[in-house]
Amino acid sequence: MHAPITPKPSGKWAARWHAFLNPLESEKSEFLRHRWESLPVELQTPNQISGRHLTHCGFTTGASYCSFHCTHCYLPKNANEIPIPSLAQVKEQIRANRSFQGPFGGLQITGGDVADAYFRSGRQEELIEIVRYAYQVGLVPMLMTHGQTLLDHPDFLERLVVEGGLRQMSVHIDVTQAGRKNYPINRVSGEADLHPLREAFTELVLDMRKRTGANLELALSCTVTRKNINDLPEVLRWYLADPQRTHVWRMISLQPEADTGRTLFSERPITPLDVWEKIREGTGRPVRKDATIFGHPDCNSWAPFMVARTSGEIFSLLPEDPKWDKMMGQLLKEIGGLHLMNDDAGTPFYRLLGVLARSPLLWLRVGHYIAECLAKKRLPISVLTAMLTGKAHVVGIGMHNFMDAEMVARADSDPIIKARLDSCVFKGAVKMDGQWLEVPMCSMNQANWSRIYAERASDPELCAQPQPKSPGNTMVTGSSPTLNHSNRQHPASCSLE
Repeated sequence: MHAPITPKPSGKWAARWHAFLNPLESEKSEFLRHRWESLPVELQTPNQISGRHLTHCGFTTGASYCSFHCTHCYLPKNANEIPIPSLAQVKEQIRANRSFQGPFGGLQITGGDVADAYFRSGRQEELIEIVRYAYQVGLVPMLMTHGQTLLDHPDFLERLVVEGGLRQMSVHIDVTQAGRKNYPINRVSGEADLHPLREAFTELVLDMRKRTGANLELALSCTVTRKNINDLPEVLRWYLADPQRTHVWRMISLQPEADTGRTLFSERPITPLDVWEKIREGTGRPVRKDATIFGHPDCNSWAPFMVARTSGEIFSLLPEDPKWDKMMGQLLKEIGGLHLMNDDAGTPFYRLLGVLARSPLLWLRVGHYIAECLAKKRLPISVLTAMLTGKAHVVGIGMHNFMDAEMVARADSDPIIKARLDSCVFKGAVKMDGQWLEVPMCSMNQANWSRIYAERASDPELCAQPQPKSPGNTMVTGSSPTLNHSNRQHPASCSLE
């Protein structure tokens, strides 16, 4: 189903030299070509990322349990009642994702809060193996979590990093969360109240890097509602104020609320334009919403910034002047198949140099662009110096606009919604009637979870395995069931009595 991964050379500089000499993956380039050709012609634009730099991001439909009770949760109400899938089932799904994405595709390890679920069920070894296995088949896993379990139990995180190889983790932090230790939802007045929590995760990662030598990085995901829309500029300014923070938090994903799952939807819903205006305000840059698109322009917008770790100054990597869009398209075409996921050896920069060395004309165009940015004082000298000396890093600030359930339901009669689903860049491998299909997350949220939950709830082997327990409850297993029925943790179809 997948090609073997070329063994990595030992040693940091050996890995960098190998990356410079072999910057492109031919298998990945082939996957990208097919993806590009599958896009509607109107979406094959110079600023299109899908089919150029990535196929799509995959996901697992893993353990559905979560100890939080957030106001904007996209899962069904019975998510906590569903047993954890078997390790063999998760591995099969990982292999299926690999077959759709090719090598070095991003894979979100998710379902509910999987760190929560595996820790509370006493099945930590399985999650470590899931992360390790994703790397083994050639994907780049990102653990999706609210992070509280790992903040409280850093030894579990260390095992995921050291034994599983985990290098990317997305932590969801915002005012919609109910259940956060020391941050009760009724006492959190705004996003600024959560800065100490964000700083705690920053310190956790810095300590983990020091203890393990591994380059663990974080992404922030944040649901945007009417309650916190005006706080976004403050959140962005807080992150960008300290280059050490952005060296830990390499991605910020702002997500306008969607009316799906068990969400308590705002009376005046947030729009993508609302969010993008706050991104401009928070970054202090006139970043263009349409400078890049991932799949469909109604779904995703992205703004990458180069940060100088020496001065903290930032530079918007995307052109503010549309005249440079064609150059960006040519650059994206040239670096198709370029693996830019960071690693412990810091090879992405050397891969990029390797590509540019093979295309001198493209190098000259990039140089011309940089020169113009310097002349117009868009690019600070300190940032350029940091780039040339390896003391700069990229942080991405983006918006992911999920669809309401009722929108997805009318896809067959609405060509725009159908185009959004067809060009989706966030879709996972899901088995239906014995066949693996690529299913957009919006479709999962709208209709597919119930079928998966029903299958798991009726599987006696899954029900017999240890499942998550809530605080105060005893562990539930198939052989010795004891639980607080006011907070039942198993589906009714599992035999517990």
